[in-house]
Amino acid sequence: MSRCKDKYERSKGKYKNVLLVLFIMLLVLTAGCQRVPEPVPESLAEQAALYSPVAGAFYVNGRGAGASYGSFYSNRDLIHEVSPLWYYVREDGSLKEDVDGEALKLASDSGVKVIPLVAFLSNASSFVLKGVNAREAAIAGIARVVREHGYDGVNIDFEIVKAAGRDYQAEREGLNRFAEGLRRELDSSGKRLDICVLPPEQPPAHLAQIYDLAVLSELADRLVVMTYDYSHSGTKPGPVAPLPWVEANIKAVLQLGISPEKISLGIASYGYDWPSGATRADVVSAREVMQSIGQSVFAAEWDGPSQTPFVVYRDSRGRDREIWFENSAASEQKMELIKKYRLAGFYLWRLGYEDALFWQTVKESLLQ
Repeated sequence: MSRCKDKYERSKGKYKNVLLVLFIMLLVLTAGCQRVPEPVPESLAEQAALYSPVAGAFYVNGRGAGASYGSFYSNRDLIHEVSPLWYYVREDGSLKEDVDGEALKLASDSGVKVIPLVAFLSNASSFVLKGVNAREAAIAGIARVVREHGYDGVNIDFEIVKAAGRDYQAEREGLNRFAEGLRRELDSSGKRLDICVLPPEQPPAHLAQIYDLAVLSELADRLVVMTYDYSHSGTKPGPVAPLPWVEANIKAVLQLGISPEKISLGIASYGYDWPSGATRADVVSAREVMQSIGQSVFAAEWDGPSQTPFVVYRDSRGRDREIWFENSAASEQKMELIKKYRLAGFYLWRLGYEDALFWQTVKESLLQ
């Protein structure tokens, strides 16, 4: 009986050992097969914290009331990038240069990126875009000044005044080739390429559509969609940048598959003053109009459909006139669109035109 009991105890011990080994193996296997926990989705607050839109502004040389320099100096802590109009391309592709050294130093001292604006001199557009030699000269010249001055990049603003009956396909293809060549040059020095484009939906009729947005968006780091001049000198009085039109253009660009991170919204800070019954108008800055309103020269009204202000008044000669313009209240509506579609940010045309509340509006509605 004792021998049977010993045998039973030995067998029992073996089974325990086998079970222990099997249990350990099971733990190892299940540990290796366990699923890695899914990352916890970011909260809306965290997503908002990661979104950091860029405040940019165009700069035009000059001093005195309404000049860009004073506004740049006063608001430099809120401006991330400045695009000064310092270069024009001549017919032969050479550059006309007018750098404001004091503004350049202010940008450097303030940590503001400098991405100068390059435009055409009058009537040079077709020569440069269609002519190989002029195009290559312009590309080389632009790349050279970016390197020499240590700019952060360059912004190309090529607009063509439309002539009736003209086919602009050659210019359209030429702009694509220009952007390709400049992209290669800037890549070698790690610089940024921005391109200003007209809005694709109901664009200003007096400008030719030379922008192949799908191609240009692949070549550019940023497209500045200039959503202004819906109404202008040459049209009947009306809003410069009606909100529904601005939003329609944002949607149109996004529907092309262009990333919102590549889109800066061009915002106006000016308007037009039309004589009653006329189409020819004078440009007026938001600063001037709001100052006149503050001095009770005239009063502004608000247009609900366009979400922009306008003024109807009688001038010193007794003529009835009408002003439609973009002030900080209208700009605030555009800031909401920037956040809604999570665009890269905005570019203001231009420093010195904006009213006194513009940058405070930017700070409160976009940068906080």
